[in-house]
Amino acid sequence: MRIHFLKSLTGLFLAIAPILAYSQLNMTLQDSVTYTSGVNDICGWASPDGKEYALVGLHGGVAIVDVDVTPLKEVALISTVNNLWKDINTYSHYAYVSAEANVGILIIDLQYLPDSVKTYIWQDSLPTDNGPRPLTKAHTLWTDEKDGLLFLNGSNLNNGGVVICDIATDPTDPRFLGYAPAIYSHDCYSRDSILYSAEIYAGNLSIYDIHDPQNIAMLGQVKTPNEFTHNAWLSDNGNYMFTTDERANSYVTSYDITDKGNIKELDRWRQAATEGSGNIVHNVYNWKEDWLLVAYYANGTVIVDGSRPDNLVEVGNFDSWLGGNGGFPGVWGTYPWLPSGKVLSSDRNSGLYVFVPNYVRACFLEGAVVDSITGLPLSDALVRLESDEVVLPITTTLTGLFKTGKAVPGQYNVTISKDGYYPKTLTLDFVNGEVLTPVVELAPIPIYTVSGKVVYSEGGNVPFAKVTLFGYYGVHELTCDENGDFFLPAIYAGTYDLQAGVWGHTYETELTMDQPRQLTIQLVPGYKDNFDADLGWTVAGNATSGVWTRGVPNKQFLFDDKICSSDGDSPNDGGGFAYTTGLSASGNVQDNEVSGGTTWLISPPMDLTEAIEPNITFDYWLCETPPNQYTGLQVWLTNDVDTVLLDEIRNDTVAGSWQSKSYTDLGLEGPNNQVRLLISASDTTAANAYILKVHFDKFKLNQSGLSTHDLYPTGKYFVVYPNPSNGETIYLKQSESLDKDVIAIQYV
Repeated sequence: MRIHFLKSLTGLFLAIAPILAYSQLNMTLQDSVTYTSGVNDICGWASPDGKEYALVGLHGGVAIVDVDVTPLKEVALISTVNNLWKDINTYSHYAYVSAEANVGILIIDLQYLPDSVKTYIWQDSLPTDNGPRPLTKAHTLWTDEKDGLLFLNGSNLNNGGVVICDIATDPTDPRFLGYAPAIYSHDCYSRDSILYSAEIYAGNLSIYDIHDPQNIAMLGQVKTPNEFTHNAWLSDNGNYMFTTDERANSYVTSYDITDKGNIKELDRWRQAATEGSGNIVHNVYNWKEDWLLVAYYANGTVIVDGSRPDNLVEVGNFDSWLGGNGGFPGVWGTYPWLPSGKVLSSDRNSGLYVFVPNYVRACFLEGAVVDSITGLPLSDALVRLESDEVVLPITTTLTGLFKTGKAVPGQYNVTISKDGYYPKTLTLDFVNGEVLTPVVELAPIPIYTVSGKVVYSEGGNVPFAKVTLFGYYGVHELTCDENGDFFLPAIYAGTYDLQAGVWGHTYETELTMDQPRQLTIQLVPGYKDNFDADLGWTVAGNATSGVWTRGVPNKQFLFDDKICSSDGDSPNDGGGFAYTTGLSASGNVQDNEVSGGTTWLISPPMDLTEAIEPNITFDYWLCETPPNQYTGLQVWLTNDVDTVLLDEIRNDTVAGSWQSKSYTDLGLEGPNNQVRLLISASDTTAANAYILKVHFDKFKLNQSGLSTHDLYPTGKYFVVYPNPSNGETIYLKQSESLDKDVIAIQYV
């Protein structure tokens, strides 16, 4: 289940499910009725005496439910040919029901409720270019209560374009008036003889003048964002239009239609708490005062404040679908127009839900970001509102403006940041129905140059050395020229981790940039790598995903609750880079974990000929499920003649964490002048049988005794090491001019 905002529930509930498992905000559940035969559209009707009913579309019929009582009571069930699709609307005391079942239009006379209903089937022959043809089906329909019109969409006539009929003259025998253009329409809406047609396959919302149904004229048209236009509705004043697209990660989109020949998009909204999860907006409806009710499939029923159509903000929700994200489960339709204000929703997997909504205006934040020195607007500044509600970060426009908001009032922090500027955090008081309009001044960060040379500590320039500066305001990676020289023309002020080196010689320090810097970097011998500078590790293997990649790991989850990828590199070193099995911006580790084979990470060669008691250390992160069942992570050593398996690493728990490893017995036989470390991550199981995520960082080769290339004091005849002593054994090694053996001196 997707939790967007959790709040204690009040009111009366039908115990058909553990109600506290539902996610909700500003919507109280009165009751629900379970239907297992498959549910589609929903409508409502109030009798002249004020009694209210829900009309529930089912695959095999239409159920009529008394919603004035708790528990809810079904008072009628009209059986129909079984069909997945139904659409229901009312006119006077009649309900009109369309289906794709080639059975015409079902008309239900509701005036006899709760005792009985009377039904009719309308299937007249209508004029076509090929003579009269019977209308046998329609995908959806719309009734215009004011003008007494019935609109049929996606029918077997007019290529699925809108069919217009009069129902004011005889509600049980609609009279054909005309056809809209022969472009398939999934749904439509009308007001004051203007038709708004959701032409789903063309991806357009088209606006037509239908004052004369025999001479219809187009007034305007717009391509909706996902180009699969599903439905549309108008604002109370008719100046704005709201549309949906029935696609994954789709939007409710708002438009200014005051000039129908020049429609202007104003905003796009989708639920922040499930951003990127593949959820689908189905239908949008405008209740009075421009609160939008959204039937949102797997997200349930959502209320959006549409009173400021250029800043749509979620202010209520009830998620009746307890399963996963994506696809077409959950809420099909929503009906908010009963005189009592109750909201009816049809969940296609579980039935009818009746809510008592608490309509609240959003707390709006609409400001501007400018340069503190020039006063000019800053585009692409990031605005983050910190709240228990999930509110997506937004960026400023070309004119420096931003618009966002939230449902729950209170005091919250808002942080504004932009590359090249110091971030600023404001503490603001959010009030329902009020608009905060701060003008935020960001101060530019000073910029300095860095230049220098990389040399060996033993003397001599280091051609083509790698240099990396890793800091809060960015990462700078470069390769020196053939003389070891480098130059960075623009570095923001701040503190950086500086890493430099070539394989076998490295240097690291912390560098404060508060003025131009001229550096001489002396590389110290030794095999170590924090991976902030690219020192030449290679990748091989046949894995189809999750291949070893150098970069900054980001936090990822497995099954929504287990941390399976680290938020950054090992905490035991500076910088931020590591090697990881698949880099991905996604928060779901399964989007790029090891699959389909093995991925190998291979070090450059190490010369251990003169090493004494060498040992290898590194940090690693391992997340695997099921734990301890498959051999996923292995550590190897090779000298191109002999290859040994040092370790098979496993994790007793699913969630990962940073761990350290050390190996003192390297176990190689043969030459030691070309030794490489290999890390293999493997998954050859069937799809999703094994999840594997690994990070590798802070590699180092340690030695009890170091070669004469190491930077230690040298006497006339001997090199003494280690220096300082470890308190147990001192080694004496000849200087290069003498040909003597190594002598070990043991303390007694």
